[in-house]
Amino acid sequence: MFEVHGYVNGVAYAVTVGHPRPEALATHGVVSGSPVAVSLIEAREGQTVTRPRMMPVVVNAEDAASVLVALRAWTDVTKVVGDIPVPDAEASSPA
Repeated sequence: MFEVHGYVNGVAYAVTVGHPRPEALATHGVVSGSPVAVSLIEAREGQTVTRPRMMPVVVNAEDAASVLVALRAWTDVTKVVGDIPVPDAEASSPA
């Protein structure tokens, strides 16, 4: 599990990714915390994030690695703390 801190359109957010937390303000899949970030992942679930020189990643709220890719692509991530997963596509892509 890890924490992601950043900004969505100038609004600060903090979420935990890895396990749902029922006590959080908002939860969708393995993302819990700030409603602004959780609702972004919920609204864009199933979309593909394309990145230069890397395999595309389909956003899946049950997959922590794809959630991190999405947050990095669609928000201004300022800090990631904890055990950060590597998406399967990145682990197998050539260096």
